[in-house]
Amino acid sequence: SAILALLLSAILSLSATAILSLSATMCKTKATDDAPDAPGSASKKAKTTDGPSASELAAAAGTKVTSALKAKAKGDGPIARGATPRPARVDGSVTLIHWNVGGLNGLLNGKDAEARKALLKKLVAEEAPDVLAISEHKLSEEKKAAGEKALLDLVPGYAAHWAICTAKKGYSGVVCLVKDGTQAAVLEVDTVGALHEGRTITLALDGLSVVAAYVPNSGQSLDRLSYRTDTWEPAMLAHLQKLEATAPCVLFGDLNVAHLDADIWNVGAKHLVKSAGTTPQERAAFGKLLDAGYVDAFRHLHPDATGCFSYWSTRSGNQHLNRGLRLDYAVVSASLAGAGDGKAAWAVHDCQALAEYAPNGDHCPTLVTFKPKA
Repeated sequence: SAILALLLSAILSLSATAILSLSATMCKTKATDDAPDAPGSASKKAKTTDGPSASELAAAAGTKVTSALKAKAKGDGPIARGATPRPARVDGSVTLIHWNVGGLNGLLNGKDAEARKALLKKLVAEEAPDVLAISEHKLSEEKKAAGEKALLDLVPGYAAHWAICTAKKGYSGVVCLVKDGTQAAVLEVDTVGALHEGRTITLALDGLSVVAAYVPNSGQSLDRLSYRTDTWEPAMLAHLQKLEATAPCVLFGDLNVAHLDADIWNVGAKHLVKSAGTTPQERAAFGKLLDAGYVDAFRHLHPDATGCFSYWSTRSGNQHLNRGLRLDYAVVSASLAGAGDGKAAWAVHDCQALAEYAPNGDHCPTLVTFKPKA
């Protein structure tokens, strides 16, 4: 009986210890679950929504799963696009449009050719540009004739003027389509920067000196950054100043720089200082161009607009959330924006990034319109 009493006492002691241990564990677990995330750390709990998954969003869009679609599936909304009201059209105005199409052959014959061609036709029908500059056409000299025929069959009523890259095939290039009846003369082709990459076309257009440009990208490794800032930018400024002696200037096209913080969706991201188009050197060089007597027409008309981009990375699918950059510009002589002696015959009337024409991202067309001064 003494042995049985000792065994019973031991069992009761062990049970009490186990109960106390289990109770402490439960309390600790509850305290951990109820505690807020530590300052500066992300919650480890998966964010859930009632919406579709990234895979479902990708399937609906007919694309692959991207970082932007993953963010959208988690509930991230698009960056709001600020208002940029369009004024009524004015008789006698001149409209210039630029569009980097990332390869004319792709636009005419690629996977989404029918949809893209329909957008181009709609753009020309609705905006009736006097000059439509298409950059990064990538056509070589031997493919120009076929490309021109297909392009003018699509948008008849224009004459094509080409700048073609001769440094290597399938690269760069600008073509300007000038509307029939427009008084325009080609002054120079590919004379800025001595790259022989077909990057500029200069036109004399009824009291305006117009330069359509596809500015060199500094490269993924920034191997062209010093050329861009030390050679190209001074050469372009000298070109504009030479033209200025004859008529006020318009530089329009893919200038491959996001000048202001408002032109960058993720401003402050650490990688931007080492990324082409957002380096401090490129942004400062653009500022020097403006300081020399030129005006960013979009910012002149819409100084406080945010979320107004002209380029979205297709690799990241950033068009789905309006995570973009403003890389395409119309830069004009200050006299066209109301400064100086007021002798310019034209004044900036409208400037837009037409995002609706790039539903799948990359570059959208950009427009600038000048009205005659009364």
